[in-house]
Amino acid sequence: MIPFSAFFLPIAAAATLQAAELGGITAPLAHAPTNPLSATFQNSQGSAPSVVTSVGTVTVGEREVLDALQRELSARYSLEGDLKLSFSQAWKPIEIRNGRDWRLFIDQAPQGGLSSRPQVRFHIESAGKEIGSWQESLRASLWRPVWVATRRLDRGATPDASSCALKNMDTLAENLSFVSADTDLSIYEVAQGVGQDRPLTSRDLSLRPLVRKNQLVDVLVSDGALNITMKGLALGTAGAGEMVSVRNPDSRKDFQAKVVGINTVQVKF
Repeated sequence: MIPFSAFFLPIAAAATLQAAELGGITAPLAHAPTNPLSATFQNSQGSAPSVVTSVGTVTVGEREVLDALQRELSARYSLEGDLKLSFSQAWKPIEIRNGRDWRLFIDQAPQGGLSSRPQVRFHIESAGKEIGSWQESLRASLWRPVWVATRRLDRGATPDASSCALKNMDTLAENLSFVSADTDLSIYEVAQGVGQDRPLTSRDLSLRPLVRKNQLVDVLVSDGALNITMKGLALGTAGAGEMVSVRNPDSRKDFQAKVVGINTVQVKF
């Protein structure tokens, strides 16, 4: 006779397997939040974003936001150099459901140009919907090569490679217009004394006069295919690219000409 327990064991095993399978199916449901839209986020100032999102698949952290701000500000101000940004207060990461296409838009930035402590208002969108808006205080630096005096430069001196060198500097640290690396120093002279190791600014230089008042100059006249050269009397002092009044010694008539070289001006008709 077959023992009764032999029938009972398979049944019990089957029941145990079914329970395990059922438990595996229902386990995620047991841990799912009762309200998946209950999670909200706040900006670094502690206020909630204008549109609340649910917990999602993309985390937008401090580095991602700063990289996006760097791209937008560089394009807005046509910046040249290495722009570095940081938040004055810590950025609290946000999460966006299916937000791999998120994008940052700047709504307001300083009108007079970028400074070392700008305030910027921006918002983030994903799938055409606004995720949130923020107004943040930033710390900014813009590193690029500028001309620096390697020795003292006196007024009237001509700056060149023997007295100046390129140095990578934060051009936002001081509210000055520094002389950039692509500037041709040969057409300038020192307008005011510059100390050693000081970066050159636009106030330190003036165009070196190529034409001086009461000097005879060569006048290049272009009229279509016709090109002639004549003499003229400069009525002013000017540097490369500047306009100067010139008098025709024969007709005594005055006209405007552009300085194109040493004692050389050009007129086009």
